[in-house]
Amino acid sequence: MNPAPVPPRAVFLDRDGTIIEDRHYLADPAGVALLPGAGEALGRLCAAGCGLFVVTNQSGIGRGYFREEDFLACQNRLEELLRPFGAAIAAVRHCPHEPSAGCACRKPGTGMWESLRAAHGLNPAECVMAGDKTEDLLFGLNAGFAASCLVLTGKGESRARELGWVLPEGRDAAECRLPERLPGMTAPGPERTRLFLLRNLDALVRLLTGGAECDASRGCSPSSPR
Repeated sequence: MNPAPVPPRAVFLDRDGTIIEDRHYLADPAGVALLPGAGEALGRLCAAGCGLFVVTNQSGIGRGYFREEDFLACQNRLEELLRPFGAAIAAVRHCPHEPSAGCACRKPGTGMWESLRAAHGLNPAECVMAGDKTEDLLFGLNAGFAASCLVLTGKGESRARELGWVLPEGRDAAECRLPERLPGMTAPGPERTRLFLLRNLDALVRLLTGGAECDASRGCSPSSPR
């Protein structure tokens, strides 16, 4: 089941653990490594007409572990690695602040979304979010996107367990619901935003383009079936 009858205009993506391997406080471009299949998946999204937007929390800058220039060098390396697959990042936003700073740009806050919406004229009903952490899932929900997806790469498996989400056997995608209201959730509820658990970015592509076999009848939260 697709979140929309056609691919969305914009796909928002977390970086570490979603597109590339999650290296603790990554600061060296030599450590940038695409997750298996990520380049191909993003290339297919671009070919389907989706704009790709990276939104990433980078508290290592605020903590003094690395510099803004180090982050930008890693981002440049990522874009070099994506180029052979025909995948181009339309824009990037990052939050450099520590969690204690209370800034509006740190996910699940929507400051990065507000910035990109203003710069690119985006409509939340035409946007989808994908990431490996609960704050990514809540970012898409708080922004009122058409769909927000948790992928089982990076930290995704542990976050899915915390939510009680499990993919049905033999499926790469399942529509889910939150077991309860979570800290950082500012939207009134997921009435506008459909929530999905996905095996990886390849499953995201197939979900958005109609190729995924998605279990939406039972949902993936055993405690709160849909």
